Amino acid sequence: MSPRSALLLVTSWLIIPGQALAADSTELTPEKVAEIRRDEAQALSEVNAEYGNRKSSEMSTAERREAIDKQKAASASVLEKHGVSGKDFARYEARMSPADNARAKAEEQRLAEAAKAAKQPAPAAAPEEVHVQQGFSNEDPVELEATEGAEPSIDVGVPKDAELPQ
Repeated sequence: MSPRSALLLVTSWLIIPGQALAADSTELTPEKVAEIRRDEAQALSEVNAEYGNRKSSEMSTAERREAIDKQKAASASVLEKHGVSGKDFARYEARMSPADNARAKAEEQRLAEAAKAAKQPAPAAAPEEVHVQQGFSNEDPVELEATEGAEPSIDVGVPKDAELPQ
């Protein structure tokens, strides 16, 4: 084996795994982790509600086994929905820095507030008082084009470039 090909082989061993790790790190972000955590918590709460929100000590062995299986399936379906494997998700969560954890927590709070706002009906806008003018007068003129802060301009008569009917 020539020295050049050996050097190329060793370099590829060093570069390719680094690129694979870089590809994994770009796939998951703290914001995506927050979305996954929220969806997973919602799926698990649905499974718990199905079993009456009982503690595991209050269930029979068969019920407990079914509940655990359904919880695993719910978690797996959430990860599949987001296109992440359980191994990659756990690895990313374990390697998250404190700053990433803070970003994920802030995103979870933002998502919770958005969901709460979506559930509440929008408050009905109070009808504003509309001034209706009957005709034209000097005390309350009608302005067709106005700029803010400018004095109202009142044109009396027919505009010069208007054609009169004959």
